[in-house]
Amino acid sequence: MSRFKLSDLPPEYQRQALAQLEGRQPAKAQASPVPEPPTPKQRKPGDAASRKPNSTEAEYARIFLRGKDARFEALTFRLANGHRYTPDWIVLENGLPVEAHEVKGSYRLHSHQRSRLAFDQARIEFPGIKWFWNGKETQ
Repeated sequence: MSRFKLSDLPPEYQRQALAQLEGRQPAKAQASPVPEPPTPKQRKPGDAASRKPNSTEAEYARIFLRGKDARFEALTFRLANGHRYTPDWIVLENGLPVEAHEVKGSYRLHSHQRSRLAFDQARIEFPGIKWFWNGKETQ
């Protein structure tokens, strides 16, 4: 085992070590103040509480989910592979999820394939829910 010298340590640790050797408490670094949690008006646009469906998702809900208790991004599934998946719409009956809907428009982002993989994995792991990809039930 190699030995180290006090001078090998960063200055802050040198001060702490010297203070302990002298038998006094080292001066503690001032703790940074803990910020207050954001109020609803301070939330950023990407926060979960401020998420709203885009025009494609809203139109999908108007056409396919009329009369159902549909909630936008209301449930996140934790998958066995360590990933999470949040479908665009969850339909509840008696407070329990019975349907999950994923909506993708014609313009596909780079996340399209990852979303499809997570959707398929969630469909396998949660067979008690009906799964819909762009309005079509998947088996």
